[in-house]
Amino acid sequence: MKGIYTVILAAGKSTRFRGSKSKIFQELAGLPIIAHVYNLAKKVSGKNIIIVCNKKNFKNLKLLIPNCHFVIQKNQRGTADAIFTAKKFLLNRNFLVLFGDVPLISINSINKLMNNFKKNSESGSIIAFNTSEPSGYGRIISKKNKVLKNVEEINANEEQKKIQLCNSGVLLTNSKFFFKNIKKIKFNKIKKEKYIPDIFEIYSSQDNPFSFIICDKKEMLGINTIKDFYKIDDLYQKILIDKLINKGVYFVHPESTRLCFDTKIESGAIIEPNVIIKEKVSIGKKTIIKSNSYLEGATIKENCVVGPLARVRPLSFISNNTKIGNYVEIKNSYIGKFSSIAHLSYIGDSKIGKNVNIGAGAITCNFDGNKKHKTIIKDGAFIGSNASLIAPITINKNAKIAAGSVINKDIPAENLAIERSKLKIIKKK
Repeated sequence: MKGIYTVILAAGKSTRFRGSKSKIFQELAGLPIIAHVYNLAKKVSGKNIIIVCNKKNFKNLKLLIPNCHFVIQKNQRGTADAIFTAKKFLLNRNFLVLFGDVPLISINSINKLMNNFKKNSESGSIIAFNTSEPSGYGRIISKKNKVLKNVEEINANEEQKKIQLCNSGVLLTNSKFFFKNIKKIKFNKIKKEKYIPDIFEIYSSQDNPFSFIICDKKEMLGINTIKDFYKIDDLYQKILIDKLINKGVYFVHPESTRLCFDTKIESGAIIEPNVIIKEKVSIGKKTIIKSNSYLEGATIKENCVVGPLARVRPLSFISNNTKIGNYVEIKNSYIGKFSSIAHLSYIGDSKIGKNVNIGAGAITCNFDGNKKHKTIIKDGAFIGSNASLIAPITINKNAKIAAGSVINKDIPAENLAIERSKLKIIKKK
């Protein structure tokens, strides 16, 4: 459906979250909660997105999400007041209302909502859900798939509290009648706020009720407390892992694996327990990531073995058929095909060729205290155990570095380099 604007309500003060920052900036699988909602809104509205925020969060939101409109709700007087502050952007528009702390809602549910709205464009359509634990949610009183009224938990009587059809808060409507009717919403006597769902009864009294669709409750979960966040984080990790399992990725112990929102893993890959994958990681076919490895900002191609207990840091590229072993750290480096860095090594700011073997304990000394320098190791080179390569340096094709050597000069192709102090044995007197 073309021409839909999206309003994201994010003006709350996060008083129940009790974190070090506003809940909307808390990262969910590597992406702030509000950014998850914004990415969904982009699929619906492109650049036609309005975020209603408070003054405290405005600057950070603008840095995080520069390509949308912002409206500051000066006083937190409820969701109806929040949407009213965005009125100037919504005149003569169909618009969708989302919440900045409800990050799991899917595009499939929004498409379902839009299809339902096409049949009810004179009023509007909302997303509802059924739950056996409705406490805390607004209850929907309905008839023939039409919303007669929404009753908030604090206003519900004992009979109404038993209703299991609940309001998610997500709605799609047209501004033509909406802003005329929103003025009729009264302040809640208990909370001293105006709630958007009170508009349903107003529309119903005009014989023009909202319709509703039903979606999975899990998609509609919001974040108020840190415990809420843990629950949603767990659900989102399962969503990410299930998608990859369906593609043919094998997780030895899915519950102990952590993925990121943008993790890419191809079919046939194996992920062992306690692997943490951060942002911008891509893993190729039939690659094995062994237990307790930590990956971030790296591309790992096909048929590789990484770990156990390996760390691959940002801007690293691991070519096909490469081995990165236990207690190996790779940073900002290119590792060529069929190379092996089996254990206890640090490779930083380096370009490693094909068929290179790097022994245990070898390191590239890339930082001189002021500047990072490059280490180049060409095809077929052999680096012995506990060798230290002081950059900038080039180890040329098929050169060999003897174990324990400290190398600070370029080594010609096919040569052997040895740098060791003479062994002394001093007899005990």
